[in-house]
Amino acid sequence: MTKLAVFDVGGTAIKYCVMEGMELTCQGEVPTPTTTQEDFLQALEGVLAQMGEVEGIAFSLPGVIDVDEKYLHTGGALMYNYKVSVKEWEKRFGLPIEIENDARCSAMAELSVGNLQGCKTGVVLAFGTGIGGGAVVNGEVYKGAHLYAGEASMMYSRMPHKDSALRDDGSWATDCSTFGMCRRVAEAKGIEKCNGREVFAWLEAGDEVAQKVFDDVCDGIAMQIHNIQCWLDPERICLGGGISKNPLFVESVRAAHKRFNAELQYPFPEVEIMACKFFNDANLIGAYQHFLYMQKKRAQ
Repeated sequence: MTKLAVFDVGGTAIKYCVMEGMELTCQGEVPTPTTTQEDFLQALEGVLAQMGEVEGIAFSLPGVIDVDEKYLHTGGALMYNYKVSVKEWEKRFGLPIEIENDARCSAMAELSVGNLQGCKTGVVLAFGTGIGGGAVVNGEVYKGAHLYAGEASMMYSRMPHKDSALRDDGSWATDCSTFGMCRRVAEAKGIEKCNGREVFAWLEAGDEVAQKVFDDVCDGIAMQIHNIQCWLDPERICLGGGISKNPLFVESVRAAHKRFNAELQYPFPEVEIMACKFFNDANLIGAYQHFLYMQKKRAQ
């Protein structure tokens, strides 16, 4: 079995592990540098130095990614990872590297060994700093003509405004990501900031302010699930990210989707909504699976 260093790069933290088969060891995380790519690469080197000997590096990364050319067209919120050839990273680390979009890694993990196994058509939606998306079509992870398939963060629910104080004002991620939910709850409660654990603690305690925002977030998710159904008609939608570990989130999205359907003036199919099998490990597992797939493909 191939022993790899695996990195899941997010907007706030880089999760990492050593993988060999389905065994994850040396798991941990470090803050994601927000300054320069050199700081980012040095952070990776610091982690690699602790891992011992590995045969390659698998990355789950935000952004629009050409996996065949190992090229980052965009890097999501990491502006230093725009227009980057990862072949330069290979020279620096002296190891083969394979890269894939974070949400597609999540979809690959769920399709290959998770809760989308056996689905011909399915979707993964991963909630965190943004909203990652991955689509399965005809039993394969679908990328689209411009590598934008699944860019759920860039779906919009209202017209964008460049002069807004909010980044990507009007986007689904700004309104309904975990980060967006926490921002909205903090604004409603008149505090500077809060995190997901605090929000769910307030919900469990019956906090009406937090509940109102949470219900609105779930309604926004339900509306976009409906829109996704209209285009893909998936058998199943798996919700991922740390927030999906809380049963209240998945149950509330299901309930919001039923409310949405009840308001329609025509019958509409229910889609199965469930949590991802691997939660926060999905991107790591998917990146490992992708590395094996790409290395086999390149050897042909």
